[in-house]
Amino acid sequence: MVLNSRRLVIPTVRSAGVEPGETELYFTAFTHQSYANEHNVESNERLEYLGDAVLNFLVAEYLYLRFPDMPEGVLTKTRAKFVCATANSRYALALRLNEAIMLGKGEAEQGGMRKASVLGDLFEAFLGAVYLDKGLSAVKEILERIVFPYIDSAEPGFFIDYKSRLQELIQSESRRNVEYVLDKETGPPHDKRFFVSVYHNGKKLGTGSGKTKKAAEQNAAETALKKLM
Repeated sequence: MVLNSRRLVIPTVRSAGVEPGETELYFTAFTHQSYANEHNVESNERLEYLGDAVLNFLVAEYLYLRFPDMPEGVLTKTRAKFVCATANSRYALALRLNEAIMLGKGEAEQGGMRKASVLGDLFEAFLGAVYLDKGLSAVKEILERIVFPYIDSAEPGFFIDYKSRLQELIQSESRRNVEYVLDKETGPPHDKRFFVSVYHNGKKLGTGSGKTKKAAEQNAAETALKKLM
């Protein structure tokens, strides 16, 4: 299994859109600490450290340019949602990096190939290797294919919590909470659309729609805020 994984490293790197120059960098990137301990070789931890820094920078830059009105606090929280073990493991799976990871026997038996923490670290180590081998622009090309579209496809209201903002505004003037009411839902089960109204003290403040109830509520809160502010 381990030998097969090593043979898969370079084909996996190429399938991810990178033509490797310094091949040893990539063997190291796919070497989990458990395998390194068993075979007395370098693990991917240092590359993971480097890749984490590069990933954070490029995602921060993308958010800064993509959302010019987003305040610093929201930028930080948004980046944290897209640069974390869970998100990074999804990126690793999208690139099929898991197929070539080299794990120690114990870690492999414990399902390390499916652990979000292991896959997330692998993604960062892979980016670290790409950065050293090909430069920042090559890493950015990967993120443009794998990470940035994921950010852009987030539901309305994902970046700014309009519901919390509306609640804070209302509570500054009243002790009563706002209430969200589902007006209707349309479409087939696989493609529903929800329509929601938000009320305060019996008065309708705004309406919104979305592919989920949460998205519809966020849109309704955004509409209400625009009317009130």
